[in-house]
Amino acid sequence: MTFELITSDRRLNEVLAEHESERFVAVDTEFRRRDTFYPQVALVQLCWRDVSYLLDPTELSDFSGLKVLLLNESIVKLLHSPSEDLEVFAHWLGILPTPLFDTQRVMGYLGYGFGVGYRPMVEQFVGVEISKEETTSDWLKRPLTDKQLNYAALDVSHLRKIGEDLHDEADESGRLAWVYEDTANQKPGGRGVASKFKSAWKLSTSEQAILAALIAWREGEAQRLDRPRTWILPDKVMVALARRAPDHISQLKQIEGLQEAIIRKRGEKLISIILESLGGSTTEVIWPAPARGIERDWIVTMTERVQALADVLGVAPQLLLSTRDFESLIQAKKQTIPLPKELSGWRYEIIVAELLESLNTATAPTS
Repeated sequence: MTFELITSDRRLNEVLAEHESERFVAVDTEFRRRDTFYPQVALVQLCWRDVSYLLDPTELSDFSGLKVLLLNESIVKLLHSPSEDLEVFAHWLGILPTPLFDTQRVMGYLGYGFGVGYRPMVEQFVGVEISKEETTSDWLKRPLTDKQLNYAALDVSHLRKIGEDLHDEADESGRLAWVYEDTANQKPGGRGVASKFKSAWKLSTSEQAILAALIAWREGEAQRLDRPRTWILPDKVMVALARRAPDHISQLKQIEGLQEAIIRKRGEKLISIILESLGGSTTEVIWPAPARGIERDWIVTMTERVQALADVLGVAPQLLLSTRDFESLIQAKKQTIPLPKELSGWRYEIIVAELLESLNTATAPTS
């Protein structure tokens, strides 16, 4: 393995120019996210062929060429499970790489397993075991050690060749369009912070409104101050506030886990959010109750149908439809609401249209 550490804008632009006609580039990032809301980029790794190039953002100042590369539609960006990398690029450069090819996702489409990590993928395809020793390194500390540099280089050196092979295999199998469609819809943040509150459906409508307002306020504060969400207000405290609905700052002391410092600094704001929510300014309920009774039976039936299709296609069933997708289908049936974007396209053609038809005509689970 060969790598080069890039610390000058001139050398970066030279490297980019040397590889501007390549078809694939493997991409990865190293970052720190301990005491901030946004990830702090510490290293960017690129690999076109045999050399891994390690870009040091703490030394570089001109990233215009890198942005051009990442947005170049004629060069495929190979990344493995890129959700966190997307957050890095979105905040740091204000862009998302395109076209994006997620090697973890395509492995599921091609029958190699669901949710396979980078190291197991390398071991499976190359027979090489990569050390985990530097996983928790402080990547912002300088100088970077030889071990860190080697670790970072390995994150893209194998990815480039494996990614190219998987790309060709996906193309031959007719599933390349599936990958590009899904990754084009992939955005930083995943399902959103509200999805963490899995038991919020148990709250009353007014309590859910309070919780939704607190989540929105905390998100804005965390971004504005660039601090972790729980530093602003812990999750358990937010649920307790929604349940108790205090209407005076003196009542905040009764909320378990709500520190005096937070009450002094943000107490009045918390009370105003709660009162506004109770006044009807926030009415959206974002946590529907889980499926019960006949709806649960429908999910069982849909799960069986998806599993059967996955067996025929040789793909991971989780990549066809998830439990959350089943719930979206049921909500579409009950409330006549549009389907999420991810259930259109190829999924709609091979399974969603069929399931919707069965739901629209069923009064009991279909077999």
